[in-house]
Amino acid sequence: MNENGSKDLRIQGIPLLPFAVMFVVVMGAMVTGYLGDDILSTVALLLALGGLLFEIGNHIPIFNKWVGGGSMLAMMVPSWMVYQGLIPEKYVDAVVNFYDGISFQTLFICFLMAGSLLVIERSVLIKSVTRYIPTILAGVVCAMICGLIGGMIMGYTPADIVCNYVLPIMRGGNGAGAVPMSQIYEEVTGNSKDAFYAKAIAILTFANVLCIIVAALLNGVGKQFPVLTGDKATLMRSKDVSMTGDDKVELPKVKLGDCGNAFLWVGSVFAAACIISKIAPKVAGASIHQYAWFVVLLVILNVTDAIPLYVRAGIKTVTDLFTKHWSGVVFAGIGIALTDFSEFVSVINIDTLVISLAVVLGAVLGTGICGWLLGLYPVDAAVTAGLCMANRGGGGDVVVLGAAERMELMSYAAVSSRIGGAIVLVIASVIFGILY
Repeated sequence: MNENGSKDLRIQGIPLLPFAVMFVVVMGAMVTGYLGDDILSTVALLLALGGLLFEIGNHIPIFNKWVGGGSMLAMMVPSWMVYQGLIPEKYVDAVVNFYDGISFQTLFICFLMAGSLLVIERSVLIKSVTRYIPTILAGVVCAMICGLIGGMIMGYTPADIVCNYVLPIMRGGNGAGAVPMSQIYEEVTGNSKDAFYAKAIAILTFANVLCIIVAALLNGVGKQFPVLTGDKATLMRSKDVSMTGDDKVELPKVKLGDCGNAFLWVGSVFAAACIISKIAPKVAGASIHQYAWFVVLLVILNVTDAIPLYVRAGIKTVTDLFTKHWSGVVFAGIGIALTDFSEFVSVINIDTLVISLAVVLGAVLGTGICGWLLGLYPVDAAVTAGLCMANRGGGGDVVVLGAAERMELMSYAAVSSRIGGAIVLVIASVIFGILY
């Protein structure tokens, strides 16, 4: 803030002028080849390029609400730059090594999952199991059926429809969605995760736009037929089992040491998940990926209250660093290291529209009908358990719930994005093993 109380223009939290100077220095060093290919130089490059694009994308009208905003621009422009040869190969290799080689993406994904699941109030997780999780599963099944119908009409094989359309859409999101699913795909099938990721992120982005439109339509349906919805803050038709609001654990003030120790806590849980993934019995011939076990362990630790609150505060703070201040590193890194621009463009066609719409409508129908049978309001169940499964993760949840005028149901949206999404990762690891 300046003296008159107005906000200074900032790029990723940095005032515009110093950011501009640093941007020119870093990009000039890249163009001349004087920039190093070490981790510090790579992070600086991603922060400068991705940070600027992230802020620009978030301020473009319509684009920032309907097409992914800053995350999409920060991801696709660097990918296009690689495609056009505008980023020297030396630095492309450095980003690939940082993001995929030493696997910064694993660090980011694990903290994203831990930071989300460990702050959800445990009663929310417990209540969700009995009615909400079955509703999510019904949406996944119905989305798969409708997607198969739409895809086969367009001439696609069942394996192609399920693996390249239904699963990416129903997992939703990027860091905890398309990225881990592409890793599971490569591990299970032996095929390249990069090609799978490029298609998956394009398709789920397209589906996210459809989810926002359908959410607005469902809001209209609720107004026209009030019996199908509640007060926009209650999901359960029985008041005594309702759950409203974005219920989160009350965390203590974070200390610097808690943030440092968070890496060992999260790393230890992930190590346990890796061990379990290797020794646990296979399902239908396929191993369950460590990310899925990681989420299961986090849920158990949350419900049993096994992780101290000060540790959760440290984990949440580190997660906020990655998601709020390192957006450039995350999305520009994905664009350079994992996104093939030509593959991305190739899937934007009428076939994608038909199949994606079929999947989204299937999710709405499945969750609406099952939700009604289990005592939920069908419109609200369709929005939270259906559309919040098929959108772009946490950011998509905000936009979808905003379009449906049901922001007070964010807790259920969080369960869909995290718990429901983890279930889809488990399903994906099994289906990939069966179909490939």
